[in-house]
Amino acid sequence: MFALKSKLLEFEGSVLPSAHYANLRVLPRLLRWPVRFLKRLLDGHIIIPKHAEGFGITAIIGGAVVYGSVMGGQFGVAVDSVTAKSGFAVSEIEISGNTHTTANDVFAALRLGEQRSLVSIDPDASREALKQLPWVGAARIAKVYPDKLKIDIEERDAFAVWQQGEALTVVQKDGSVIGGYAADARLSALPFLVGKGAAENGEAFVETVAKFDDLAGRVRAFIRVGTRRWNLRLDNGMTIRLPDEGLEDALARLTDLQNRHGVLDRDLAAIDLRLKDRTIFALTENAQESREAFVKARADAAKKERKERGSRI
Repeated sequence: MFALKSKLLEFEGSVLPSAHYANLRVLPRLLRWPVRFLKRLLDGHIIIPKHAEGFGITAIIGGAVVYGSVMGGQFGVAVDSVTAKSGFAVSEIEISGNTHTTANDVFAALRLGEQRSLVSIDPDASREALKQLPWVGAARIAKVYPDKLKIDIEERDAFAVWQQGEALTVVQKDGSVIGGYAADARLSALPFLVGKGAAENGEAFVETVAKFDDLAGRVRAFIRVGTRRWNLRLDNGMTIRLPDEGLEDALARLTDLQNRHGVLDRDLAAIDLRLKDRTIFALTENAQESREAFVKARADAAKKERKERGSRI
């Protein structure tokens, strides 16, 4: 620090009294070398080589070219091509853990249809690319030199098929959408949820119905009504209307009715369990017509009997 003060005083061409030393400002350490270099350059103590300017311009232009290539992607393509031709081209790909994600999906996500070099593949970027695929929840990438790529996929757990309007999607237990539903035998056994809010609230309801084995095996759809209540659609087309509270009690009542009267096997359009003190049965259209025909026939028979009885008197 004393040497710097001395040079600064000498550079200014004056000698200050000792009283002024306390007021001198010292440059930060990082700036001292540039200041000294600039002073020597201005004093002519540093001689710039004859071709330094040309070399500097060339370096600047070359740097700009490299930067532009990197930003434009050409640099990576060049590295990929050179290393691939040097024996590091991906020639063997091992994929595991995929059920709904096809090999073609993986190839497209990682651009493996092109000539790719194992050197240029970034495992982190590859994992992120695979996680953009609908079914992929996590992925592990391993490069086995010189030419093998190992991919281990962990797929999302499908819970149900959800219908809202005309759209069908596959969802997880928390209601998050995995992707669009395509006819697939592996998904046919999933619960079928219908209506707004059914995906987010379906897990608890499906688990509750599953406690009643005889009923659960007949359910074809879990239908969300409004924001609080559910209906069940059975395999014979019957609708079970359930209350928003006391759900398990209502299902137990339905089970008892089935055990005693076989109501789920009757020609009924709906069974309404929303009231605690009564159960309401709605007949199908055919059953209603049959009932009306029966009532009419019985009334006609009674009328005929009364007429015959009157004639005998």
